[in-house]
Amino acid sequence: MTTTSPHRQITLRDLDLLTVIDRHPFTARQLLHLSETFVHPFTHDRLLRRRFAELRKAGLVKDWPLATVSNGGAPHYWKLTRAGFPLVHGREIPLPSRRYFEPLAPGHHHHSFCLGEFLSHVLVAAHREGIAVDHFARENSLKFEAGAFTMYPDCAFQRRHPDGRPFNFVIELDNSTERMRSRMDVESIERKLRGYDAHQSQYDALDSARYVVLFITTRSETRLQHILDLASMVMQNPQRTVFIGVHLPVLLATANPFRQAIFRDHRGLKRTLTPIPATPQPRPAQRRSEAVVG
Repeated sequence: MTTTSPHRQITLRDLDLLTVIDRHPFTARQLLHLSETFVHPFTHDRLLRRRFAELRKAGLVKDWPLATVSNGGAPHYWKLTRAGFPLVHGREIPLPSRRYFEPLAPGHHHHSFCLGEFLSHVLVAAHREGIAVDHFARENSLKFEAGAFTMYPDCAFQRRHPDGRPFNFVIELDNSTERMRSRMDVESIERKLRGYDAHQSQYDALDSARYVVLFITTRSETRLQHILDLASMVMQNPQRTVFIGVHLPVLLATANPFRQAIFRDHRGLKRTLTPIPATPQPRPAQRRSEAVVG
C-alpha cells in the first residue's frame, strides 16, 4: 500500500480508481463496471460509493451532478483534485490547466456521459479479451496538425493485442450538433474528415504512427451514414481505411466489439476492432466483414 499521510492509506484498488478518473469524469455506475479491469474489482455499488466518500473526505476526488435524463436522481461524475493528481502522475509532473479540475460546462454533460458509456464498454471488453489499452489521451489533450487543419480528438488510445501488435484509435463522438459542411473556415464534420485524412497521408501503410478515426454517433444512425458518405467524397485515397463508425446504442448492445463486426467504413464494409480472427481458419474467397488494419 502507498501511504499519503499517517491517517490516509491508499490501496492498489484506489490507485486503479484514481487512474480511471484521470482518463475521464465517469459516473459511479460506469466506474463500477470499469472496476472489472482493476486488480481488485468492486463487487457492489455500495462499496464503491463508500470508498468514494472516504477519498472525497481526504480531498483526493470531487463530484458534481450530471444533467442527463436518468431514472431517479441525477448521477454524479467524478474528477481528481489537485491533491489527487500527483498520486496518479507523480510529483514531478506539472498540474494540468485549471479546467481539468473544474466542473463540466452544462452543455457538455451529454457529450461527457456518452463518451463515458463508450469508454467503459470498450475498456471492459478489451480486458476480457486480454487486450491492453496503452497511451490513453483524454479529451482535448492530443493535438493533430496537417497544413491548415488542427484537430483535438475526444480521446485516443493504443490497444495492444496479446501477440504484441499495436493498433491506434482516435475517437470522435458526434452528438449531431456540428455542421456537416461549411463554406467558411469554421468547425464542421467535413473539415475534421479532411484534416485527419491529410494527417494520415503523411504515413505509409505499415507506419506504427498510423491510426483509425472512430466516429461514434449518439443520436442517429442516419447521421453516421452521412458522415461515412462524406468521408468517401473527401478522402485523397478512398482505398485506405481511415474512418470507421458505429451508432452508440448499437455498440452498447454488443457484448464484444472486438469480435462482432458492428463498425462500418466509407465503403460499407463491416469491421471489428481487432485485426485477427477469433480462431485460425481459411479466409473465404469473398467476405464482407473485415478487421481494422489501421
